[in-house]
Amino acid sequence: MSISEDILSESLKGEPVGETVNFVWFISEIGIIALEKDNNEHEKFPEKEALKINLDLCKEEVEYYFINEKKLILYYS
Repeated sequence: MSISEDILSESLKGEPVGETVNFVWFISEIGIIALEKDNNEHEKFPEKEALKINLDLCKEEVEYYFINEKKLILYYS
């Protein structure tokens, strides 16, 4: 596991900052994490959902991770 994956895994143990239809949102030392609630392949729009909990991610860089069979999307500057 990489250092980034270790940080993300540790952040998921904390309290989420919000929850939307398809994601649970967390803050980490390296950015904002969108944890997918399910692994369905239907189309999802995390940036639009983030706006519902006052997170503007339109200018953030994006990375995707699979940790413990969970899909995480990391947004960072």
